[in-house]
Amino acid sequence: MHELFSIIRANPWPFGAGLLVVVLMIIAENFGRGIQGDGGTGGDFADFGGCDGGGDGGGGD
Repeated sequence: MHELFSIIRANPWPFGAGLLVVVLMIIAENFGRGIQGDGGTGGDFADFGGCDGGGDGGGGD
């Protein structure tokens, strides 16, 4: 474990960039779902029968 911290101290950029990517992915996932409220009013973005399970999604007979 001490060796790992030594490596991070010597070259922190890859680890910092990885942490930044994880945080951005969490934020993108939350906004991608529209941060659903009570379900009746939707979220931050409209869902036009899209890919996250909202709407009837169309379909034929």
